[in-house]
Amino acid sequence: MPTNAVTLADEIGDLKPVDSLALSGPLIAVIAACLLTAAVLIVLTVLLARPARRTRSSAPSRGAHSGNASKNVWRTRIDDVVNRHAAGDLDRAEAFAELAAIARQFASSASGRQFESSTLTDLTYLTRTPANRQSLDTLKQTISALYPPEFADDDSFHRQSGEVSVQQAAQWVSNLVERWRF
Repeated sequence: MPTNAVTLADEIGDLKPVDSLALSGPLIAVIAACLLTAAVLIVLTVLLARPARRTRSSAPSRGAHSGNASKNVWRTRIDDVVNRHAAGDLDRAEAFAELAAIARQFASSASGRQFESSTLTDLTYLTRTPANRQSLDTLKQTISALYPPEFADDDSFHRQSGEVSVQQAAQWVSNLVERWRF
């Protein structure tokens, strides 16, 4: 009865050493490929970890160093409102409306964001960061202080609005211009 079992060696004397496997070439190739892959990954990590370069856009400059944000321009506009009110060319409500518009225009010019049509509620819900918190809070306070005198037809309705002078309101807007940091 034939068996399917294979007998490799019956005795120790039947064992013959096999020649060494020639794996040094493929092993060197695998090591070289791993080193190359590691070098490529390191280069990609360094390149991708850098912040993206911003291309110069044709957008108008803004901020403290732009021509539109020059504090002297804004001071002149504020003084013009006060002088026209003193000369009788502007009534009190018109002066407050112009001062509020100047405050919004300045904030828009200095920040690059649109505040010209922002209501007090809009200003309240703006996202604040540590960098813009002081400026946005000052803008909100200035507009808030200008609202009652600007819209109060009857000073008895809002007692403090009758006590605010155009000169004092102009000082609030000047304070906004001076303290702006964005």
